[in-house]
Amino acid sequence: MADNRARPGEDNVIYANFGAKRRVRGPEETAPGGETLPVVGVTPAARRLSTAALSSTDAGRAKRGRQYVQEGKVIEVTPLPGGFDGLVTGSQNDPFAVSIRLPRRSAHDIQLALEMLAREAGSVEKAKRGDLSSEVLEVLLAPDADSIRFYCTCPDSAPVCKHAVAVADKAAELLDADPSILFSLRNLSLPMIEQGVRNQATAVARENSAEGSAYFWSGRTLPDLPRPKVAPMVDDSDLDLLHKAMQTVSFTNIDQMRAVADIEDLYDELTRS
Repeated sequence: MADNRARPGEDNVIYANFGAKRRVRGPEETAPGGETLPVVGVTPAARRLSTAALSSTDAGRAKRGRQYVQEGKVIEVTPLPGGFDGLVTGSQNDPFAVSIRLPRRSAHDIQLALEMLAREAGSVEKAKRGDLSSEVLEVLLAPDADSIRFYCTCPDSAPVCKHAVAVADKAAELLDADPSILFSLRNLSLPMIEQGVRNQATAVARENSAEGSAYFWSGRTLPDLPRPKVAPMVDDSDLDLLHKAMQTVSFTNIDQMRAVADIEDLYDELTRS
């Protein structure tokens, strides 16, 4: 006769995700079938990392991971060569340790990424904003979600647990706040990127000018024009210097103050739209 009693450490409830039409292991997998959570992040690197976590887990774990972030249960997230390490408080006294690992890259792979940056106009400035082409991102981060690995010390056997989702979200926030973190994951820095692009630029220019080059006559795309700050001259100037200048042509402090006020009024009149 079959023993139907609950085993120690287990409850006697069968959980089911009716939307997905499958039996699941616990209540956190019972989110409605087909439900998806939005990818977090603004920069391409942040969004790709968030996508990697969400695509390898279910909606229930993803929701709990997002809640952990909101509740401040992610103690720390540290970028390091090859990925991120994080600590998340859970149901135990000690926090769970999460590790996100990127695919290995050789020195040759990094060199190819620098060559691609050198061939793109304004690539260094774009890189500072986190704006990278898909080809460069494949080298510096990962080509797809499946090549990013998530590990956690919690007992959950899922490929990506709720703690890993929480750390991935916080890591994505770090990448958005400081896009240069992406380079540190490959033992690079912005000065190294700039120098590497300059070194490659000479080879690219030689390649462009070679006989038979596709870029000999047309050239490559020009970088974006500078975007100077636009602000009213008087507001953006040092008024103390203007007062000192007016002292040389004013008999009294009152004359000086009137002269400065007249200049401000004249500027407002001339620049009024």
